[in-house]
Amino acid sequence: MKVSTWIASRLRIGAGSSRSARTGAVIAVAGVAVAIAVMEFTMAVVAGFRDEIRQKVLGFDAEVSVTPAYDPDSGETDEYMRLDSVLLASVRASVPHDASVALALRRPAIVKTDSDFAAVYFTAYDPQAHNYAFERSCVTAGAWPDYASDTTASDIVLSVPVARSLGLGCGDRPMLYFVNDGGIIRARRARIAALYESRMEERDRTVAYASLPMLQAVSGVDAGWGTAIEIRGTGVDSAKSVADRLQDGLVSKWQMGDIAKLYPVDNVARSGAVYLNWLDLLDTNVVVIFILMLLVAASTLVAGLFIIVLEHISTIGVLRSLGASRRMVRSIFVAAAMRLVGAGILIGNVVGIGLLLVQKHTAFIPLDPEMYYLDHVPVSIGAGWLAALNAGAVVAAWLILVLPSRIASRVDPARTMRYE
Repeated sequence: MKVSTWIASRLRIGAGSSRSARTGAVIAVAGVAVAIAVMEFTMAVVAGFRDEIRQKVLGFDAEVSVTPAYDPDSGETDEYMRLDSVLLASVRASVPHDASVALALRRPAIVKTDSDFAAVYFTAYDPQAHNYAFERSCVTAGAWPDYASDTTASDIVLSVPVARSLGLGCGDRPMLYFVNDGGIIRARRARIAALYESRMEERDRTVAYASLPMLQAVSGVDAGWGTAIEIRGTGVDSAKSVADRLQDGLVSKWQMGDIAKLYPVDNVARSGAVYLNWLDLLDTNVVVIFILMLLVAASTLVAGLFIIVLEHISTIGVLRSLGASRRMVRSIFVAAAMRLVGAGILIGNVVGIGLLLVQKHTAFIPLDPEMYYLDHVPVSIGAGWLAALNAGAVVAAWLILVLPSRIASRVDPARTMRYE
C-alpha cells in the first residue's frame, strides 16, 4: 500500500471528527449518491423508452420494405406487386440471411354497423413468413386468428378504440366495404376474432388486420400478390444501409433484365421518422441531466474537500515539516475524498437500482398513454451501461478533486502553527 493511501485511510472525515467535518462528509456523500441515482434512473428510463417505442414502431412498420414497381418513363406506380421466385431471390441476395421476407397487402375499408361506421386500413401478411408476434402481444380480448387456416379467412382483428367507437366486441359480425379502382364496391361479412391495443393512438385508430386470401379476393388479385414485401430483423440502426444495398441490387437486376420492373425500397427511418426523431430528443435530455448531476456532484465534492482540508490544516503542516512533498499531500486528500465518492456511489447504486427494480416489477410511476404511447414509465437495466456509468463517475470525481487538492499542497507549514 502506498504511504499516501495509508495516511488517507487514517484521516478522520466522518465519525469521530468535528461537527463541520461530519456535515461536509454527509453533504459530499449525499451529492454523489443523488447524482448516481438520478443518472441511473435517467439512463434506464431512456433505454426503456427506446426499446418499447422501437418495438411498437417495428410492429407496424418493417425495417425495410419493397413497394410496387415504378416506371421512370411514365412516372406511374403499380398498385400491386407479385412476389415470385425471381424477385424473392433478388431480395434475399441483398438482405441478412436471418431476416424474414414476407408479402404484405394493405387495403382501406369501411367497417359498417347498423348505426355507425369507421374507416380503417386492413393489413394482411403471408402467415408462413410473418409470425404476428407483436400483434399477438397487443391482444386485449379474444384470440388471434390462425391465418394459416382456411377457416379464419373472414376473421378480422380491430383495435380497441375503433371497436369502442362502433360499439363492437369479439364475435360480432360487421360489414366491410372495399372500394377498388373504377368505383367498384366489394362487401364482406366479417367476424371479429380479437381486439388489440398498442397504445399508439394514431396507429390503433387506423390499422386493422385480416387474412391475406380475403384481402386478395376483394382486391381482385391472385395468390402471391400484395402491396409490399416487408423485410424484418435487420435492426433499426442498419435499416437504411440495408435498404440502400437492396435498392442498388434491385436496380442492377432490372438493368440486366433479371427482373422486369423497377421496385422502390423504403425503410423505417423514413416511415417511422416521427417516433424515432422523438427518441433522439430524449438523448438530448439525457445529456442535459448528466451535466446538471455532474455539477451537483462536483460542487458537493469540492465543498467536502475544502472542509476536510480545513479540518486537517495541522496535519498538513506536520506532514510538510516531515518532508512530505506537495504531490504526496495532494494524493492524500484526493484519496480521502475518494472514500466519500465510494460511499456515495455505493449508496447511489443501492437507491437507484432499487427504485428501478421496483418500477420494473410494479410500474408504480404511471404515464398518459395518449402523450407517451405507454401507460407506465419503462425501464431497461443493462449491466454494460451501469458499469460504464460507475466507472465514469469515479474518473470524473477524481478529475474534479485534483484541482482543489492543490490548495492543500500549498499550505505553508509555518502558518499551520498559528492556525486554530
